[in-house]
Amino acid sequence: MASSGREQGQRPEGAYMVASAGSSLRVFLLAVLLTACSDGTSPEAPPDAGLPDASVGDAGTDDGGTPPPDGGPGEDAGTCVDDDPCTAEHRDPTGQCVFPPAPDGTACDDHDICTTQDQCLGGVCGGTPTTSTPATHGTAWSHGPAPAERSTTPLEGLAEFVADDLILFGDRLGGSGLSVSLVRVTPDGLRRLDQRALDIRVDRFFGASDWSDRLLTFFVPLGPDRVLVVGTRQRLELLGLEGDRLTTLAQLPLHPSSNSLLAGAGKGDHFWLCNGATVTAFRIDPGNVLAPDDSHNLQLPGTCNSMSLSPDGGTLWVGTTRGLVPVDVSRPGEPALRPTLLGTLSLFNARGDSTYVVAHELLRYGQMGRMLVYRLADLTGTTTPTPVKSFLPVEEMTRWERPVGFVLLQNDLLVEWVRLNGATRSYVVERHALSAGGVSSPVATLALRESEEVGLNISPFLLAGRGQHAVLQPWRRVVALEGADALGFRTGLHHGSFERVQAAPDGSVLAVGPFGSHRVDPRAPDGPALLAGGTTLPADTQRLRVAPARPGAHVRELLTLPAAGANVHQEAGTAVVSCLRTSADGLLEPDGQVRVAGGPAVLTSAKGQLFQAAPITGGGFTLRRFSLDLACAGQVLAPASEQVVTVEPASSQTRKGYALAVDEARAELLLGEMHYVSPDKPSRIPLLWRSWADGAGAATGELSGSTDQFTAMALAAGRALVIENGREVYVLERDGTRIVTRAHVSLAERAAPVDVSRILAFDGAVAYLAISTVPAGVLALRADDLSELGRYPTPSPVRSLAFSDPWLILGMNEAMMVATPTCPAAPVPRAR
Repeated sequence: MASSGREQGQRPEGAYMVASAGSSLRVFLLAVLLTACSDGTSPEAPPDAGLPDASVGDAGTDDGGTPPPDGGPGEDAGTCVDDDPCTAEHRDPTGQCVFPPAPDGTACDDHDICTTQDQCLGGVCGGTPTTSTPATHGTAWSHGPAPAERSTTPLEGLAEFVADDLILFGDRLGGSGLSVSLVRVTPDGLRRLDQRALDIRVDRFFGASDWSDRLLTFFVPLGPDRVLVVGTRQRLELLGLEGDRLTTLAQLPLHPSSNSLLAGAGKGDHFWLCNGATVTAFRIDPGNVLAPDDSHNLQLPGTCNSMSLSPDGGTLWVGTTRGLVPVDVSRPGEPALRPTLLGTLSLFNARGDSTYVVAHELLRYGQMGRMLVYRLADLTGTTTPTPVKSFLPVEEMTRWERPVGFVLLQNDLLVEWVRLNGATRSYVVERHALSAGGVSSPVATLALRESEEVGLNISPFLLAGRGQHAVLQPWRRVVALEGADALGFRTGLHHGSFERVQAAPDGSVLAVGPFGSHRVDPRAPDGPALLAGGTTLPADTQRLRVAPARPGAHVRELLTLPAAGANVHQEAGTAVVSCLRTSADGLLEPDGQVRVAGGPAVLTSAKGQLFQAAPITGGGFTLRRFSLDLACAGQVLAPASEQVVTVEPASSQTRKGYALAVDEARAELLLGEMHYVSPDKPSRIPLLWRSWADGAGAATGELSGSTDQFTAMALAAGRALVIENGREVYVLERDGTRIVTRAHVSLAERAAPVDVSRILAFDGAVAYLAISTVPAGVLALRADDLSELGRYPTPSPVRSLAFSDPWLILGMNEAMMVATPTCPAAPVPRAR
């Protein structure tokens, strides 16, 4: 069974598909992708799966840098490799690669999860059909996964220190729940002690004039043995930490229409939460009973944005839109307001110790202002003293930078910056030494992120730090102070995302996230067991990346998953693409970079080829194919083929979305457009289905829908799967030059209605779809009639799926799950 990762639209009643009657095939045919070689190999032969033979210099020649069709290194390498166990490839006396069948009975993998005892017969791999029903068998949890990078809100989760070496991570589970992990920082890295999943949503805050990204669920440490989980409009939950285990000690429901809680602080049996301009006091009575202490609520001069305790626990610092409010909590049962300081400043965050106070301005509409450091001794009157250090925004023609967050430690101040220098956007953290004499210039700098893309929305952050460590948002990289003038990353086995999963030949699974990779044993009796890995990829690893199609393979594919919509999107202009390779320990490591021109566009890949569809103003697309089988030395890839293709000759002014799918086995592509005018009119979805090699056998058709973007699209085994509005699912087939509907279903009309966000796998017989509604999961459909074969409940939205005989591996940002595949007792009909 071949898998394909795709991503995320309602079709009005009576919508239909018709062939584009009278539409002339006014399309330019794609050039032959795989050129015939000297041994007479057909252009449809399997593409090169071997090591690159194309140097930087020859990548732009007529062959596009494509190696000979033997799948091996090069004509002078002396070997032939095609990654097919059912061929006994070798060189004949003339030096040409030949591919006779391997002996019958040779072990192989037919990539069909519903077969066993796979072996070669006549040069073809096949197995004995088996049956199984959907079931899940274990979950591995991660902590601190990074956000998917696109133009959206940046925060993916929480992090708070409960001791100098103990971090509590909170992961969103797609927003529908909270995974809490207790993690110890050791000299060797991060070690997870315990993990629990809570049914507390992680909602976002959005103010009318405050557009900073903040979460309405957060942690309030109360000491070494207890921490409070605050879920706005849900509940307060008191967790115990004794014995390095997470246990629920108490809960207190909150009114579902109560105000947004933005910050909190506490110690011992007392804690304070702020909403608007009010600080609400709570106490913990004997038996861990949570109780409001309304007699000690406080009124602030402005809206509360942050709360923190001084290191000695005597002062509660409250940052507001009208200055910094100190609260004397030396007697926590009787908190007392002190005169407001820095009353002319609107503060996003403010923290202080016995010597300094650091204040970060927040301007209207999420604009980040200055970060100012004051001596505490100077904050004695109503006037604002001169800061001892200022970190100021910079706005020049070629340079733009803002401080986005800080961590105040005992003798150090960490400041995180976002900087735009030319085309490069970077996030860095700088370390400054604190002394009685002031704040030093940076003594160390560490890059957190470097990219030429627009990336995540820029926002200020509330960062966590204690002792010698800090957690930096939004990627939640853990950094440690090293010596007097250095910074270093800390990571561990469970740290990072499991969003993209791949099956390895040895039965293990590779789970990959934005900055890390993990090797996992899916066969462990207690559920998936992590063997190695962490968040280890460098800061300049790009969102767009290519890597081996499976661990150790020679053929590369696009590793990036779509963040939204049917395809991975390339931003306007020339994109930087990171190349990754399999390291000696089975993980991923950098292997250079290449550049791909032609954006904006959508991307997909197959058989070591990268396909790009770039819209043309006025209509049509430029279709380009790039070989991925070459050295990555920073060069701009030259297309191996390039053609202009028209799907819909109508004006492109109504074209709002488009999608591309390829079938590597049949060398076919499906290209679709979404023409949308207004909500009261159905959208038109013209489609073009054709060979990618020579453009032959083109078929056209049209669907109607109600949105302006494709949810997902896939092509396999002579069938197309198209999803619109997250609910309308179509299976399409070709009838001569017409595209016809084989089956259609509206998932909203099912007994248990769901929306879906992406196609996780489709082989023409069974479709696995990611459920985007709550509860999350995977929906398996029979492609022949779109009847439901089964569902898999999962703790968070599934982003990818891999087949690791005999298991399905479900990859999520915060977890990985092992499941049995859906193999019906009756053979599933396949399209001819």
